[in-house]
Amino acid sequence: MKRVIVDALVLDRVHNTPVILLRVENTNRVIPIWIGSCEALALSMALDGVDFPRPMTHDLLLNIIEALDAKLERVVIHSIKDNTYYASLILRDLAYGEEEEGSFIEIDARPSDSIVLAVKKDVPIFVSNEIVMESSIEYEQKDEEKEQFKHFIEQLDIDQFRKLFKNEDEDS
Repeated sequence: MKRVIVDALVLDRVHNTPVILLRVENTNRVIPIWIGSCEALALSMALDGVDFPRPMTHDLLLNIIEALDAKLERVVIHSIKDNTYYASLILRDLAYGEEEEGSFIEIDARPSDSIVLAVKKDVPIFVSNEIVMESSIEYEQKDEEKEQFKHFIEQLDIDQFRKLFKNEDEDS
């Protein structure tokens, strides 16, 4: 396993799709993961430390984890099948104590959600050696790309985003 950090959110100009670039620690290799615009907005807000008065979906999940006496320890992006990455949330079951065997719980999750949770809780993200070997590329981010993604995020209408979540809450 290799530790990675969120290096950047960039825009794939060909498909007009946000991409998370995970930099393999202490290298100039990145692993690109294409995500949806809602996930990009959630990650951007997490990276910027933006909070809402009411819990958003990722906040809700973290609140549930805490209420169940568990703690997010790390995120592992462990495999790729048919161009889809698979990840796990590794939780510590605090009911067992900090040092006991069997105190970890592994939960299947999308990498985009896992990364947002890791950023919000400042926990490490790991990627399998196989993914690093197969999917990483040499990369140096250009200022132009940073600006393009910033422009993309600025064009997202936060009020529309809030209305979308409000409507989903009312439907539930």
